[in-house]
Amino acid sequence: MRLNIDLDGKGRQSGSINLPSSTNDSAYQQIQIPIVALSNGDGPRILLMAGNHGDEFEGQIILTRLARQLELHHIRGRLLLLPAINLPAALAGTRTSPLDNGNLNRSFPGNPRGTPTERIASFIEKTLIPNSDFLIDLHSGGNSLNYLPAPSVTDTEDEPVRTRLLGILRAFGSPLGYVFSEPPTTDVGTIGSCRRAGIERLGSELGGGGGVSPEAVALGEAGVLRVLTHLGALDPAAIANLPPPSPMKILRRPASHSGYYIYAESTGVFEPFIELGARVSPGQPVGQILTPEVPWHEPLTVHSSVTGTLICRRAQGLARRGDGLMVFAEDLQC
Repeated sequence: MRLNIDLDGKGRQSGSINLPSSTNDSAYQQIQIPIVALSNGDGPRILLMAGNHGDEFEGQIILTRLARQLELHHIRGRLLLLPAINLPAALAGTRTSPLDNGNLNRSFPGNPRGTPTERIASFIEKTLIPNSDFLIDLHSGGNSLNYLPAPSVTDTEDEPVRTRLLGILRAFGSPLGYVFSEPPTTDVGTIGSCRRAGIERLGSELGGGGGVSPEAVALGEAGVLRVLTHLGALDPAAIANLPPPSPMKILRRPASHSGYYIYAESTGVFEPFIELGARVSPGQPVGQILTPEVPWHEPLTVHSSVTGTLICRRAQGLARRGDGLMVFAEDLQC
C-alpha cells in the first residue's frame, strides 16, 4: 500500500492510500482510500477515522463534513481525517468488505501480504497509528443494531489514564457517555492497535439501524470539535458558536459474556417491549421471540437479569439463535 501525501507536510493536503487490487473486471485496479491532512504549526497529531464498518454512516458524514469545513488557521498540530477507512465496505454499505468478507475491526494487527482487509489493518497499525498521538474512532450500530448515541472510552485499571480518558469523554459534551469493559479479543481491533502503539483512543456509538439520525450527527460533530479543542488540536474560536456542553451521565458496559448482554435463544421475530434508554430490573420481561409460521406456538419471553439501562437494541425484526438482542449498562460511580 502507498500513501500519496506527506504525513509531515504542512498546510492542507488531500489524497489517498492506494491499495493494489486485481479483479476480473479490473486487472490493475487501485482502491483509493481518501485521506485529508490538515497541518498548522506545533500541536498534537490526531487521527480521525470512520467507516471502519461500512454500514455505520454517522461518522462518515461527520468526517466528510469536517474535511471540508475545518479552517487551517484554527488547527494546532496535525489532523488526519479518513471518513471511509474501509472503503470497499463503505461503498457497499456493509459491515464487512465485499472483497473478502473481512471485518476490519477484527483484523488487527493485519498482514501486509494478506487479504485486502488485512492489508488495510496492517497499514493503520504500522503507519497511521504510530504516527499519531491520539485516535478518534467513530462507530455506530450499523445495519443490525441501534445505540443510544454517545462517545466511549475503554476501561482501564491505570488510574491516571482512566482519569484522563474520563476527562476527554466529558469534554465531548453529550448527555451520555460510555465506559466499555473490553475483553482481550479487542486486541484484534483499533483498541488493541492503540495499546500496542501506546496511544489513547476515543470511540463512539452514534445511533445505527441502517439509517442516519440528524440529531446523532449533530451531537457527534459538536463532540468531536469539543474533544479536538480539549486536546489542544483546535483553537477555541473554532467552537465559539457551538451550544454549551451538556452535563454527562456515564454508563459502564460490562464485558460481552456478562448478563448485560441478551442473545436470542431461538429463531423468529423479535418484539421488544422497551425503548432505548429504559431502566430495567432483574426478571423484568423486555421482549419476546415469536414464530409467525406456527402462530399457535407460545412466544419465547426474554427477561433482563440485571439492573441497568438499555443502550443498544437489535434493529432488525428477524433474529436467529445466537443473535445479539439487547445490551444494558450500569451507572458508573466516578
